[in-house]
Amino acid sequence: MTATEERSDRPAERPRVAAVATRASIAIRERSGREVPQWLRDTAAGRPTTPPPDLT
Repeated sequence: MTATEERSDRPAERPRVAAVATRASIAIRERSGREVPQWLRDTAAGRPTTPPPDLT
């Protein structure tokens, strides 16, 4: 089995991993006193969102 085949059974993990990474990003921003955009909070909460065009 190749690495690609091994990962193909985990597509459901991607949203969960993205949410965890986003929560970490929010924590870093909050600790450093930076503003946390609402779209980032929506992503962490698992709500559908579209990032600003300059980040796509």
